[in-house]
Amino acid sequence: MIKKNYISEIIDGKFSDARVKIINAGLKEFAKNSFGAVRTREIAALAGVNHAAISYYFGGKKELYKEIARQVVDFIEVYSTPYFERAKAIYKSKSRADAQILIRDYVMSRVCAESEKDGEILRCMIMIITREEMYQTEIFDIFYNGAFKPSGDMMLKLVEIASDGRYSGESAMVVSEMIMGQVHMFNSARAGFKRMNKWKTFGEREISVVRDKFSEMLGRIFA
Repeated sequence: MIKKNYISEIIDGKFSDARVKIINAGLKEFAKNSFGAVRTREIAALAGVNHAAISYYFGGKKELYKEIARQVVDFIEVYSTPYFERAKAIYKSKSRADAQILIRDYVMSRVCAESEKDGEILRCMIMIITREEMYQTEIFDIFYNGAFKPSGDMMLKLVEIASDGRYSGESAMVVSEMIMGQVHMFNSARAGFKRMNKWKTFGEREISVVRDKFSEMLGRIFA
């Protein structure tokens, strides 16, 4: 566990010291550019700090990128803990209905509205994670071990329970990944969908529509 999560501070609009300002700027720069294209001088300028502050607090660009990855994983862990706790009870009860509800709640919790104050930061995290999925660096292991695997393990078990064992092992993992894919669709690939569906925005009303249809889809999958 990291000592302090700066992403939570950023979302709350708190910029208590140079570290959080650098993390905020780094998130934006690493989201827009590949690791090789990012320049620490640009991060420092965006953060409004002396360039030497990055070396002083983090050691350099590589170390800053690692710290940002750890910050993202820690934020995801804190955010996901209530769902993991609910899952533990379902592992014991084997309730198909509760497993299906948790799958819905967990997936939909990751779909952010455009109007939310944390929308930009969440999109930055999504872009960094997506780039690591497509072009892995050593940072990928931080995301895999700290975020992907815990989430994947939980979803696999929930799918097995919700389907009453109809899906298990490999097939349950495939189904759970297909379900989680809805997050990517409505977060990072929704511009085209909005235009086709003639949605001007993606706010609470639109999320409610998605949630209702997602629930219907899960009902059919686990019928």
